Amino acid sequence: GTAALVVLYLGGAVGTVLGGALAERRDRVTVVRRSYLLTVGAVAGLVLLPGPALYVCVALTSAGLYVPFSLQVTLAQDYLPGRVGTASGITLGLTISIGGLFSPLIGRLADATSLQTALMPLIAMP
Repeated sequence: GTAALVVLYLGGAVGTVLGGALAERRDRVTVVRRSYLLTVGAVAGLVLLPGPALYVCVALTSAGLYVPFSLQVTLAQDYLPGRVGTASGITLGLTISIGGLFSPLIGRLADATSLQTALMPLIAMP
């Protein structure tokens, strides 16, 4: 419930700051790839682990998803240096829109089966 939501947002805030700090020390693409690897394991734990460990997995999942968020925007801006606004808009717009398109499908699957069953496919595609 509410505690998981607080952990989700705190993990996201930490992930955003951590992403910038890690990108200053390492290659951005490497940071993005490693954060997605972390997220795969965290989502698996989110689906499969019970109890308090679930909160750790929520924090790791949100941090792992937020680490690459700003890095992907800056990568897109590097790819389109004359159109940084367009690069930002496309990157953020596509990311949020595609997630929004799949949310009703995951919700319908959760209603028909269980939340655990609905989240299982997300292990393979964070």
